[in-house]
Amino acid sequence: MKTYKLYGEIREKLGTNEARRLRKKGFITGEMYGAGEKNIHIKIPLRDFQKFLKDVKGEMVLIDLEINNKNYKCILKEVQRDIVKGHPTHADFQILHEKEKVTVSIPLILSGTPEGIKLGGVLEQLKREIKIRSIPSKIPGHLEVDISKLKIGESLHVRDLKVPEGIEIVDLPEEPICTILAPKKIEEVKPLEEKIEEVPPKEEEKKEEE
Repeated sequence: MKTYKLYGEIREKLGTNEARRLRKKGFITGEMYGAGEKNIHIKIPLRDFQKFLKDVKGEMVLIDLEINNKNYKCILKEVQRDIVKGHPTHADFQILHEKEKVTVSIPLILSGTPEGIKLGGVLEQLKREIKIRSIPSKIPGHLEVDISKLKIGESLHVRDLKVPEGIEIVDLPEEPICTILAPKKIEEVKPLEEKIEEVPPKEEEKKEEE
């Protein structure tokens, strides 16, 4: 797992108004927590955090988070965003201890062109992350899965995944990851035959004819 350096500061004041004030000054608020640790309220420059998200591209990375000259080994657990503008407003970090196992979700990367795709099938990916449990040093940034042998009608399940030694998969074995669907048949659309119905004359028209 790669390591990324971030810097932040302790938040002395809490509350909604203070959070708004910090955001106007170009910060996001944050929380740090972990087993045996007291929650630490922090702030991080928004520009630095946005660069971090851009650089890691969804990978699981170990964050070397320096807060008021003290270093913490963390992973990012959750990001909250502005509903309208979409930029980050708050982040949660889990403090790690090397000998303590943690449960995290890492991205699933599908590699290879399935045999079924070559025959016209359609790939449907149902799961994009896998939940694992491991000590921090063994957590991979992502898990790559070769799907080149999948044929039409076949699926890959959690039980089919192979992970390095020391890593435990938490998700249920029967959960499907992806499947190769049969190609859709294009049915010929027959033109509708127009039926012209005779409209019976109105009562007034009948009287005139009489």
